[in-house]
Amino acid sequence: MSERPRQQRWERTRAALLDAAVTCLVEDGYAETTLQRVQTRAGVSRGALLHHFGSKSELLVAAVRHIAERQIAYVRTRFHDLPPVEGRVDAAVDLFREVMSGPLFLAGLELWLAARTDEALRQALVPGERELGRTLHDLLSQAFPHLSGTDRQSTVSHESLLALLRGLALSSVLRTDRTIEDEVLHLWADQILRPVPSSLETSR
Repeated sequence: MSERPRQQRWERTRAALLDAAVTCLVEDGYAETTLQRVQTRAGVSRGALLHHFGSKSELLVAAVRHIAERQIAYVRTRFHDLPPVEGRVDAAVDLFREVMSGPLFLAGLELWLAARTDEALRQALVPGERELGRTLHDLLSQAFPHLSGTDRQSTVSHESLLALLRGLALSSVLRTDRTIEDEVLHLWADQILRPVPSSLETSR
């Protein structure tokens, strides 16, 4: 077998294992995400699994990066579909909420909770989380130029959105009325995004 097909097979197997790990984290939780469950869900042999990941820790550290890369790729792709002006605020807020509350976020949340007592996992999580934060910061700045500065107010505006989205996603486990989420986010948008319609025109 030539080198290229072998490399492609290696990449497919690794991707299948990482996707299976994410699914297990979402559906089964961190404690129940075992190598055996990931192997079964990925449909690979034990030997193939151990060739890529020798332990649960190795697998989940790799899954951390996999989750961050998928989140970043998704938000970048969807960002280009935002309307130029009319409806831009609502569409942007909905996109960021989707990224910070969907399956990838839930998988990441399972890892963050486990990282409270696992220093190696915490160290693995930090770079990807920071990169995602930078990406959201850059895209929000592009969508709304008045937030593109480096002053304290711009920084607080970005960080408040991330904190708000994370908090809503966490508390959604106990919430049955989703309309409160909409009202909270619209309140944030009214205070941070809507007061400067002139700046939206510059991004057309």
